[in-house]
Amino acid sequence: MFTVYLSTVYCSAQQSKIDSLLLLVKKDNASPLRGNRGGLDTNKVNHLNALGWELKSSNPDTSIILLSQALTLAEKIKWEKGKANALRNIGGYNSDKGNYPEALKYYLDALKINEELNDKNGIAKTLGNIGIVYGDKGDYPKALDYYFRALKMAEELGNKNLIAIWLGNIGNVYAAQSDYPKALDHYFRSLKIREELGNKNGITIQLGNIGLVYAGQAEHTPDHSHRLELSNKALDYYFRALKMSEELGNKRGMAIRLGNIGLVYDEQGDYPKALDYYFRALKMSEELGYKELKANTLGNIGVLYTQIGIFVEAEKYLNHSLALCDSIGALDNIKDFELYLSQLYDTTGRHKLALEHYKKYIAARDSIANDENTKKQTRTEMNYEFEKKEAAAKAESDKQAAVAEAESKKQKIILWFTVCGLLFTVVFAGFIYRALRITQKQKQLIEQQKQMVEEKQNEILASIRYAKRIQDAILPKEKYIDKTFKRLMKK
Repeated sequence: MFTVYLSTVYCSAQQSKIDSLLLLVKKDNASPLRGNRGGLDTNKVNHLNALGWELKSSNPDTSIILLSQALTLAEKIKWEKGKANALRNIGGYNSDKGNYPEALKYYLDALKINEELNDKNGIAKTLGNIGIVYGDKGDYPKALDYYFRALKMAEELGNKNLIAIWLGNIGNVYAAQSDYPKALDHYFRSLKIREELGNKNGITIQLGNIGLVYAGQAEHTPDHSHRLELSNKALDYYFRALKMSEELGNKRGMAIRLGNIGLVYDEQGDYPKALDYYFRALKMSEELGYKELKANTLGNIGVLYTQIGIFVEAEKYLNHSLALCDSIGALDNIKDFELYLSQLYDTTGRHKLALEHYKKYIAARDSIANDENTKKQTRTEMNYEFEKKEAAAKAESDKQAAVAEAESKKQKIILWFTVCGLLFTVVFAGFIYRALRITQKQKQLIEQQKQMVEEKQNEILASIRYAKRIQDAILPKEKYIDKTFKRLMKK
């Protein structure tokens, strides 16, 4: 059986957002550029970035054109934050394309600018994006390293949306390694935050992921009662995710959940319910033109009919599935469904056809093995390129840090000498001021003493003059005495 491990959310709300952004971009294009970091120019960069990101999955060719325009405009107006956002989005485009070395290059360039700007939100996003690249490459230790660094920064910022995203992605890494307890722990933590934020798209994704973990645990549990308990838990979360997908009008999500619910009922042996959900998923996948889900569902219906002995219908659905798998190059499904068809022909006594389809199964299996070897070699080469680029980026970062540290030390020395010089100047000025104050006080004291002496002298002179006046008033003058004496002598 084949579980559909897809959690993409694309609904009418997203289309509405795209339409709104298209109108904004058209309005921006009608306005002349200011040639600087004016509001109109920065808004245009933001709108181009946002629209390019929204179209990344549905229309990647248009997406990369818009993101490149955002980057060019940001560089023209010298707006570093807008440039970093465009670089990160172009990195995401390359990551989706599987062009990991290019994705890493753009992410590292974006990270460098964010660090220079001390834009912690940008740093947290870019670190997590690099983690996604490593996760896609299957390098789980490095993926976790970047995710945890991104998570720590998001927690420091209190950015709950980013915290929820990176918790969910960490859960994906653990789930890929079949470490189900850790996967569930991070999924539940992410779900709680999504619920607090009221982010229904995020809630739907996490509910589906939790269901997938329980379904995976059930498949690997030998105990029947425990297996049933786990598969019922999976159903509970699938139904909740289905209900929310219906509320959001997200038909793609609905088709995925219907198919997953059918798988659980199939595993439980409840074939009527399994067929009901398979056919509902099949109908919706046909309406959406979702070929991969349609091929999976057709094959699962064929396998179920084989199990219950309805061989004519089983053959029809398996052949239909294989034709569709061939058209989309789904080798994994071709391998599995060719084996089931071979077993069906062997059971019904058509051994020549059984051998023919078994050979096709072997060819598909070997092709996958060769492809895996090629991918392994490619991953090794990409790892080398990644590590080389990372080493170069780290060396450049260390160089800049060393230059910055040297400059910082130089500035500290200059500042120290400046402070010392100022302190010396202040102390010397204080000494001069004190000396001037003392001199001024001494001068004032001398002036006071001089004034006192003059006052004393004036007092003495005044006393002498006063005594003389008294003397003049009491004693007769010498001329008068002489005159009187002569008069007496004549007698």
